[in-house]
Amino acid sequence: MNTSGAYHFIPPSRSMKWLGVISTIGMYIINMVGFLDTQTGSALGCGPDWPLCNGEVIPNLNNIHVIIEFGHRMLVGGFALLATGFMIWALVRYRAFIEVKIFSLLGIGFIVVQSALGALAVVFVNPPTVLALHLGFGLLAMVGVGLLTVFLFQLDAQMHGRPSGIGFRRETSPSTKAWVWSTWIFTYLAIYWGSYVAFRGAGGACPTWPLCNGKVFPGFSGLVGLDFIHRLAAVALAVLTAALLWHLKQYRSTRPDLYRGAFWLFIAVLAQIATGANLALSHVATGPYLLHIATLMLLFADVSYLVLQVVPSKTLEQAASPAGSDVGWTPEQAHNPQA
Repeated sequence: MNTSGAYHFIPPSRSMKWLGVISTIGMYIINMVGFLDTQTGSALGCGPDWPLCNGEVIPNLNNIHVIIEFGHRMLVGGFALLATGFMIWALVRYRAFIEVKIFSLLGIGFIVVQSALGALAVVFVNPPTVLALHLGFGLLAMVGVGLLTVFLFQLDAQMHGRPSGIGFRRETSPSTKAWVWSTWIFTYLAIYWGSYVAFRGAGGACPTWPLCNGKVFPGFSGLVGLDFIHRLAAVALAVLTAALLWHLKQYRSTRPDLYRGAFWLFIAVLAQIATGANLALSHVATGPYLLHIATLMLLFADVSYLVLQVVPSKTLEQAASPAGSDVGWTPEQAHNPQA
């Protein structure tokens, strides 16, 4: 750790880091409420109006569907503004780091795209393809905010001379990168397919588990076929994450960030399968559905963290540049981030 003061960054303040945590939780809540909105048939609780709700700024909250849809819109507006403010703050302060640029632009960009797709879904009465895209972009927005927060915590630790994930990221083999990126891509595609299945109304086409309507192979046609392919994707993801964990076992002592991340990813996939089974046996009840979605988002956040950890990182000295000198960090300020 260089303590010569050659680089010029103020360590992330406590308020910035906690704003990131709150923003990440907010994006998680937005996605959860969005799924509740769709699952309960409340997506048109405000009618085909946007941004107004039933032609009013504040509608008459006379039924549960209006309450859920209007609440969803308010949460999206509030947390989206909070997250955007956090990302702009981080971008202005730490623009010398490529991670901050990528995650900030990723988060802000997909918040905008997600909002636009939400409006299109209302106007065009919830087409399944648009709803699936809405979900996928919502996950990317959440991950952008979450990974930015993780990076700022890592950066704070690195600036204070504590071990952090930034140091680990300079030692990753090409094969490990390929394993992690392949797992991320497959996971994202599987999530898209699952959301499409749900929005097509095929989530309950196989109400038994582990067999589908009592059959090992029910075929690939119709709604049953869509649901069966979704189950096959879940099994394939379990196999892939188990193989990833086995591959990363060699790094158990030298790269604990990767091994632990892969371990919890495998646990999350098993939990996803278990909540999926519960969902099928419950005939797609709302509670089991939300539990399935909750584990899904944690799973995706975990595999996205692994992607962050296999991307090479600059040292603090390499990231320093004249453009960053306006923030004037010195070793003495390391013990007083608020200075």
